[in-house]
Amino acid sequence: MSISDTSVSSPLVKRSWKSRFDLDQQTAFLGLVLVSPVVVYLLIAQAYPFASAAFTSFTDKRIGVPGEFIGLGNYLELAKTPLFWQAARNSVLFTALAIITKLILGMIMALVLNQKLVLQNLWRALLFLPWTIPTIVTVLTFQWMYSSTGGVFNYLLLQTDVIQRPIDWLGTPMNAMISVVLVNVWRGTPFFGISLLGGLQAIPAEQYEAAQIDGANVWQRYWYITLPAIRDVALLVTIVSTIWTLNDFQIIWVLTRGGPANTTQVFSTLTYTTAFLNLDLGLAIAISLAAVPFLVILIWWATRYVLRRES
Repeated sequence: MSISDTSVSSPLVKRSWKSRFDLDQQTAFLGLVLVSPVVVYLLIAQAYPFASAAFTSFTDKRIGVPGEFIGLGNYLELAKTPLFWQAARNSVLFTALAIITKLILGMIMALVLNQKLVLQNLWRALLFLPWTIPTIVTVLTFQWMYSSTGGVFNYLLLQTDVIQRPIDWLGTPMNAMISVVLVNVWRGTPFFGISLLGGLQAIPAEQYEAAQIDGANVWQRYWYITLPAIRDVALLVTIVSTIWTLNDFQIIWVLTRGGPANTTQVFSTLTYTTAFLNLDLGLAIAISLAAVPFLVILIWWATRYVLRRES
């Protein structure tokens, strides 16, 4: 190419780059305009309340009384309080038992509903029903079913001679924890099932057909095709449900109020008791914030795991 050709094309190249740069600026500005309502909402509805609550946890604020800044005083007091550590252990136990059980039952539910069944849509609607019922209705129903006098569970067990006297479902430590976990599982399993079912339906049928032709059995097809395909869905559902379960309040409060002898006391119920019964708002917020580092680490790990798989 001659010198004259270079001199002619150079202004065109400059204009092309300038036009592209202007277009990128316009696109970036449009993106900021579109996302700004969400950012403003998050700042007003999420960031400000959280920052305000976090600051309150560093004060001796009581309901109806102005608070003074005391630094880490509330957190140091919690570290010396046996009830707080008992609530922490109960929270971990309650969440772990519920999540593991919901994941197993949800997987079974999804695998069954993914088969060709008679009245398939009806079964899917019925099994999703526990998720749609208001929590308070579910809890009050189970409270009646757990009752030592006239409860459905004791009546059925007595009529079939499985037990000789009524079981106190909510009055003993082990029974109470198992009972609240079962209510959470009954309510939360459909969320796992429907989410995992969506992941299963996204798997091409050709993969199963090819594996079957190659001689893979049912377990091998599940282990090498199904599990890898729904792993990310299962991880996301587990994280979301872990957050919900760790903050569950209505089920435990209505059934046991943290009893008997604080054996079902968790972060949410202890926070409520401290804030609204003991009127110690600063200490109550410190209790609720104690679980935040665990949730941040969980979300950070899951995000890194998903991004690493996609890269």
